[in-house]
Amino acid sequence: MKTSVKIFSFFFSVAILVACASAESEQLKQARTIQETMIKSKGNLDSLVDLKMNELSVKVTEMSADSTLATDSLKAATYNSVKTQLSDIEMLKSKLTDWMSGVKMLPSVEEIAKGAENPFGDGAKDQDILKSIQDNQKQFEELKSEIETAIQ
Repeated sequence: MKTSVKIFSFFFSVAILVACASAESEQLKQARTIQETMIKSKGNLDSLVDLKMNELSVKVTEMSADSTLATDSLKAATYNSVKTQLSDIEMLKSKLTDWMSGVKMLPSVEEIAKGAENPFGDGAKDQDILKSIQDNQKQFEELKSEIETAIQ
């Protein structure tokens, strides 16, 4: 009987130790949630930008085929405005892509279990990782606002 209790206690202790070791802190959970939301939002923003760029490209193509463009100053001004807006949006999309390529992304729990390295460093504290991802979120929100203004 004592042996059974000891074995049970041992396995119970090991199970608790494993659960504690594999459990993520609230800060890392929050960081992952912020990161996932940011990635989804970026995907939606990319789609909106692509739609607007396609719309403006079609408009530029149609307007450039208009034979009265060279003689009608209002059409020429509109044409130049649309081309400028398209150029501005392309520049902002490039800026978003450049920003994203420089962002450190926290690997998923599964990726870490498979041996993925933490881009924040092995010694990074959870609070530092959360702060970094919150800073990324702030930068993304600023870019998002700038892009949304440009595509309206």
